[in-house]
Amino acid sequence: MEHLQTEQALLIWREDEIIKNQWILHDSDNEILIGRSPDCAISIPVRWISRTHAVLRRKQGQFFLEDAGSKNGVFVNGRRVRNPYPLNDGDLIQLAPGLDLVYVDSEATAPLPGRLALGLRVDSAERQIYIHGQLISPPLSTQQYHLLAKLAEQPGKVYSRAEIIEAAWPNESAEGITDDAVDALVRRLRQRLAEVDPNHNFVVTVRGYGFRLDAGGG
Repeated sequence: MEHLQTEQALLIWREDEIIKNQWILHDSDNEILIGRSPDCAISIPVRWISRTHAVLRRKQGQFFLEDAGSKNGVFVNGRRVRNPYPLNDGDLIQLAPGLDLVYVDSEATAPLPGRLALGLRVDSAERQIYIHGQLISPPLSTQQYHLLAKLAEQPGKVYSRAEIIEAAWPNESAEGITDDAVDALVRRLRQRLAEVDPNHNFVVTVRGYGFRLDAGGG
């Protein structure tokens, strides 16, 4: 199962507000096993999860979640799944204490990036940013650069607000950084990137989860 594609549903593993991993659910995947076993398409190495814990089945254009005979059960939005459950955007799946899987529907997922070199490029050695080969000048502020460099580590990956704060404000306590401060930083960064390419949104908000980079390859 790939980790970059276009306009597909996502399953995001979130633990204590940190995004640990994410998987794309392809329309062609009629059955997707979730469990501790490395043989599962979605393998989560946590001891409280059964080797084959749950299964996703795609029927009539929608993913349904089923318990695969797990020991500790499958829960969606706090309610135990006993029959095939049709997943909707934002559903919270719980397989173990403190381990959340968030379902993001394909219609709520903007296209993920193609090849990074053809859109936005981060030159970490010189701390410079290029868009379509054009250098951003004057350079980004320190916070803007750190935010963008973090997102560029894995284009398409959703980074939580906590991870953004750690990257952009490395010497400050997260408790002192408000959501408004994060949103303002993202807004200023978008404005700077739009100076070069006003037709592409490089920093994409994934509502309720965080931000990801669409590097604009193509």
